Amino acid sequence: MKFSSKFSFFCFLFFFFALPGIAQLNSLSVSDLSAVNIDNISDDEIEIYILKAKESGISEQNAYKLLLDKGMPQTELNKLELRLVKLSLRGSGVDKSGQLPETTLTAPKRRNRYPGPESNQIPSQLNKGDISIFGSELFMSNSLVFEPNLRIATPAGYILGPDDELVINVFGFSERTYNVTVNEEGNIYIPQVGPIFVNGLSIDQATTKIRSKLSSTIYKAINSGQTRVQISLGKIRSIRVTVIGESKKPGTYTVSSLTTLFNLLYLCGGPSDLGSYRKIQLIRGNELKHSVDLYAFLLRGDQKDNILLRDGDVIRIPYYKTRIILNGNVKHKGKYELVEGETFENVLQFSGGFSDDAYKAGITIYQLTEKERRIVNLEKNQFDSYNLLSSDSIVVGKILDNFENKLTIKGAIRRPGEYALGENLSLKDLIERAGGVKEDIYSKRGSISRLNSDRTPIQVSFDIDSVLNNTSPILLKKNDSITLYSIFDLKSKDEITIDGFIKRPGTYKWAENISLRDIILSAGGLTLPGDITKIEIARVIENVDISELNYNQAEILNIDLSDSSKIKDIILKPFDVIHIRQQAGYITRRTVFIAGEVTNPGPYTLKMSGDRISDLMKRVGGFRPNADTSALIIRRLSNKSQTTADRERVFSKLLKIKPDSINSNEIIKREIFRDYENISIDLNKALHEPYESENMILEDGDVITIERNTNLIKVSGEVYFPTIIPFKKNFSLKYYIEKSGSYTPLAYKKGSLVIYPDGKAKKVRSFLFFRSYPEVVSRSEIFVPQKNEKNKTRMSVGEWSVVLSSLAIIANVIINLRN
Repeated sequence: MKFSSKFSFFCFLFFFFALPGIAQLNSLSVSDLSAVNIDNISDDEIEIYILKAKESGISEQNAYKLLLDKGMPQTELNKLELRLVKLSLRGSGVDKSGQLPETTLTAPKRRNRYPGPESNQIPSQLNKGDISIFGSELFMSNSLVFEPNLRIATPAGYILGPDDELVINVFGFSERTYNVTVNEEGNIYIPQVGPIFVNGLSIDQATTKIRSKLSSTIYKAINSGQTRVQISLGKIRSIRVTVIGESKKPGTYTVSSLTTLFNLLYLCGGPSDLGSYRKIQLIRGNELKHSVDLYAFLLRGDQKDNILLRDGDVIRIPYYKTRIILNGNVKHKGKYELVEGETFENVLQFSGGFSDDAYKAGITIYQLTEKERRIVNLEKNQFDSYNLLSSDSIVVGKILDNFENKLTIKGAIRRPGEYALGENLSLKDLIERAGGVKEDIYSKRGSISRLNSDRTPIQVSFDIDSVLNNTSPILLKKNDSITLYSIFDLKSKDEITIDGFIKRPGTYKWAENISLRDIILSAGGLTLPGDITKIEIARVIENVDISELNYNQAEILNIDLSDSSKIKDIILKPFDVIHIRQQAGYITRRTVFIAGEVTNPGPYTLKMSGDRISDLMKRVGGFRPNADTSALIIRRLSNKSQTTADRERVFSKLLKIKPDSINSNEIIKREIFRDYENISIDLNKALHEPYESENMILEDGDVITIERNTNLIKVSGEVYFPTIIPFKKNFSLKYYIEKSGSYTPLAYKKGSLVIYPDGKAKKVRSFLFFRSYPEVVSRSEIFVPQKNEKNKTRMSVGEWSVVLSSLAIIANVIINLRN
């Protein structure tokens, strides 16, 4: 029976790792792991089962064998191996300290000679380190993966050893295939031929020996060529290689026998921050076999040092000897390691050379001596001969933002801009190169802005006619800036201004013989209120006699353009100011807006200049049943200049309350922050007594609101229970305060307000020990402010009694003493 992939794998692992020994594994009920997917299993789950396997005493090799026997695909087994490498669970099991004495790159003995493309991927080694070290990014990138290539022909120099499998194909007159494995003694065994010792032989040497043995025993036709023999490598063995020295992850690694030096360097994380990239040593048989310079690969892609490893090899990464720091304007900044005999020229090649804007004539070197620092300035001719010291910091500067041959010409020239300074270039040559002068050139004078040798500025003037006629030639110098002037630069900007009731008021350029009608047409013509019969022109008077006490400072012209047959068009002069007045009989439309509880709310245009409230009320169609007809509020636009802080301060001083308590009352707060004035009106008086002041004249923009009669009283401020209470006629302020829980200890009782629906407010009045409370009407609000510091320090009635008694006693004593 075949289970789902992940469930089957979990069932297998549970029985596999929970049972005490290998003998019990044969009775497992889960027999098919062919559909398992390792990618769907979390690291934590794998770690738990591996711990159980360790407690059960099951070896790693036996675990792999049983997983293969249960049908797990080789690709999934390889994924599991790589997950274990990543989790540091291979070899000695789970090590809580994170140390892994032995790391396996490939599965020993059971590996397929040519596995699938995903079966031998090495996990990316993202190691922390100094990324400024040249070459370190090779071992820190997730995208760079060095791995042994198992899909290649058997290398000719491959050395055979125990556990290698050879595939011997005999074909021709006789055909036979032998799969033989090199045993621990180094022999392979071929039936009817016997043992053949191949340990330590290359694949070519072993081929020659095996062919000779076969031709002298059972395959005589090999000698005549009728039978041929082909030998290749089948399953490969594992080898153990040790990494010591300044590696990020030193230790012993169990890897494939096809692993190269670069494969293992990537697996161990490469050199540490103190490790050398130039003198990595391969020790074989206690002798230095090879010295590796990674810069050959990093700079040229040369893999001559990427040799195959053998069992027992030791890779030693020593400390670096000389390392310098390169900064500034180069293509690749960083830290570079040098070997004996290399100079700055070599470092420059390592970094890719100077950047485009680098200063290439010299560099600055900051060095460390035994006691202090020092600076060395290196010239270009020393680049290939100066020997750098370890910890030297080299800075390559940037070229100056100066030009060695720049000229600038501007003004009345056809092609202004920047030009190159040639040898013996004259000003006439430059003008011709720039296309010549314009027609409006002022030929009597031009100027050259020039710098002296000490960088101080100097001005050189010249006559353009003399320059062009070559009677006064001028040779140009580096950074000269030539200015040619236009005749218009020397004249004032003649303008005409038109304002008032014109469509496009503004300033217009004056031209000779420009007329008043021309400028009116240019400005789009008059607007509707504009009066063409009363146009005023203000003109500047030249040569004013200011010796008089009351002298004329402007000439005023009044123009009537209504009848063109009677008056000629007026020719304007520079700086004339034209005013278009409004027609005397033109009145703009005035509109008010009425809202609230009326039959027809909305905007209303005022018919008469003296329209009053009663006149408007006749046009709105009457009031709705729930309207409050006792009062109305008119909001009229205001031009207040006071700031918000000023308004709060004035309002709180007027009411004798704390400014903070203003924010607790929405009505007062709204009144302070409004940009209009509230006008409270007694509507009954305005309607029934039309000639009283209450029936006021309306203005443009007035907003009239008739409120809804809610028959409620709102109590807010310093009371225990701010609330809304139904209105009761003839009940005083004290009644509503008591209904709201009475005053709090912070209440300023004498400052209590009644704010009426029309916006008016009345305060509690006090005289001696008597208080007069304002009337409360429907839709009023009662507001109790908070005491300010001044009010808090006032003495109570009892305290005043004690003071007065004391004063009386003192006065009595004084009178007795006088008597």
